[in-house]
Amino acid sequence: MSDEIKTNAGRVVGHWDGQQATQLMSELANIRQQMLKEGSEDKLIAREMPHRDQLPEDLHSFKAYHIWGCDAGGNCVVGTNANRIESIQKVRSFSLIEHH
Repeated sequence: MSDEIKTNAGRVVGHWDGQQATQLMSELANIRQQMLKEGSEDKLIAREMPHRDQLPEDLHSFKAYHIWGCDAGGNCVVGTNANRIESIQKVRSFSLIEHH
């Protein structure tokens, strides 16, 4: 699997190895800043981040909020702005409230 983070237009704008959620959160913040400086109209799509296979199958259709990625330890980068980290268990408990 590729570590490339791509925009909706297919442009490679960063990388994430799937190991630490904090690294993904930081990388996404840096990418957004760079895209803002460029005046880019490209978008980042949460469901198209690298290592999506680390997210448990039952959360693939989760819609209550964005899940940007899940690291090898079970921590997920979540939220519209990819600015929070939650455990898979916490996301699952929220998913049981029929938000998807």
